[in-house]
Amino acid sequence: MKLYRFLLFAIFLGLPIITYAQMEGSVYSVTGRGGVGTTFVTDYQAIGINPANLGIKKNYRDPKFTFGLLESNFIFSSEAINTQELLSALTDYRTTKFSLEDKQRAVDKFDSKVTTVDASVMLFGASMQLPKKWGGVAISIRDNVHTRVKTNAFAAEVLFFGATSSYFPKLELADGSIIDNPRHTGQGEPLTSEQISQVRGGYFENVDDAQTYSELLAGTKTKSTWVREYNAAWGAQILETYDLSIYGGFGAKYIQGLMILDFEVDDNGNMKDAVFSSSFVNPEDVLNAASPDANAIINSTTADNRSMTQKALFPKNAGWGWGLDFGLTFVIKRNLKVSAAISNFGKMNWEGQVYSINDGKLANINGQGLDNYNFLINDQSAFQFAGTNSALDWTTDAKKESFDLPTILRFGASYEFFRLVHVGFDVIIPQNNEPGNIENPFYAIGGDFRPFKRFAFSTGFNYGGNNEVFNFPLGVTYFSRKGNYEAGISTHDVKSYFAQSANTSTISLAGGFLRFKI
Repeated sequence: MKLYRFLLFAIFLGLPIITYAQMEGSVYSVTGRGGVGTTFVTDYQAIGINPANLGIKKNYRDPKFTFGLLESNFIFSSEAINTQELLSALTDYRTTKFSLEDKQRAVDKFDSKVTTVDASVMLFGASMQLPKKWGGVAISIRDNVHTRVKTNAFAAEVLFFGATSSYFPKLELADGSIIDNPRHTGQGEPLTSEQISQVRGGYFENVDDAQTYSELLAGTKTKSTWVREYNAAWGAQILETYDLSIYGGFGAKYIQGLMILDFEVDDNGNMKDAVFSSSFVNPEDVLNAASPDANAIINSTTADNRSMTQKALFPKNAGWGWGLDFGLTFVIKRNLKVSAAISNFGKMNWEGQVYSINDGKLANINGQGLDNYNFLINDQSAFQFAGTNSALDWTTDAKKESFDLPTILRFGASYEFFRLVHVGFDVIIPQNNEPGNIENPFYAIGGDFRPFKRFAFSTGFNYGGNNEVFNFPLGVTYFSRKGNYEAGISTHDVKSYFAQSANTSTISLAGGFLRFKI
């Protein structure tokens, strides 16, 4: 598959191989509270949220050392389809086949809609309380991945109708005959399902009549990143009075870039310079690959002959960067906390396998489009951008590409009642539009309820961020009898599993089962 095909495949499908749980990281308890965490997080879980909390020590019984492995958070959100449709696509994709009416409804659903996939996996984290008033320190290694895709009407129609899209005037059948496309002309009887099954491709007889990709993809956007963070943070008390304690914290991170895809065409059809770079994919393999299957791209051979597991554990750099976190927490009369923090202030540099893009015309396409909503497992012949006239012209960009990190400001407050109930709110404000950042301000209210010594329950609601819908999270955390072991699981939005009539979906799962305190 040519590199431009890989780009368009990613634009249409939102490849989850390159996805960034920006607000919550891998902290499952924050997910259970719907994103409320600025005043709640402690130990190594404060990294990337509010390092000031590392300095807070309630009493001498608090653990001196905490460590954890493989805490994770995954969120899929779509404005186009509801949860029932999404789950059916994952489980019944072999038997579900769209009719023409189903395909048209799918096109209408995905027109100007946004789909996001975010994930964060903390590979290792540890923290320690220092003697006297030196506060606490923490380290962690964490992978953050993010994809945000917005499709327009043309992208949605090609995705589900393929060559029979109304864009192409001519259709080539399996026997080599040529017919007019009734969807293009708006005249004549529509093709039957049997006739559509015989369509091999759609094309323009006169290439000059074809439109450019920038014209066709106006309003589409794909922003995807995959990075690995090596974090260190410190927090300590900086002021103590009878009714007020102030804590400050600082975090620093080295960021290893593993993959980036940044493509955008504005509403006026102006195509911005696109960037694609990867630690795992050799661009030459992508350029020369014959299959549009994303898995074939990921598993393509490269000059690096190591296995994919080895490449994932010890990847080579596709980019590098640095970031800083700062935080303040005010504890008023022991139970009231007010916090502010800035996260991800820094730069990311992508170099080596970086490409810029020149516009071209889409003159022909093969395939009949997708038959259901399962974008990950589909017939490779569903759509193939074919022919020399349809290729986008990719050229290697020798200069280094530099981006600001997806910086956010966090503000939060909370109150704890007798260690039984802890409630609060967070406001998270994006500071730029870089890949991986949320689109709009995010508002959340939530808390923890611990009616039993062994269990705590979390819930709340939030609004904003990458989609403007209300989400109702739910989480549960287990504590061992002596508090040396902790495990939890949560979901970002529990109502989406039951509100099947809605046209949006949020499927999420966060958890940690290897968390220990000494």
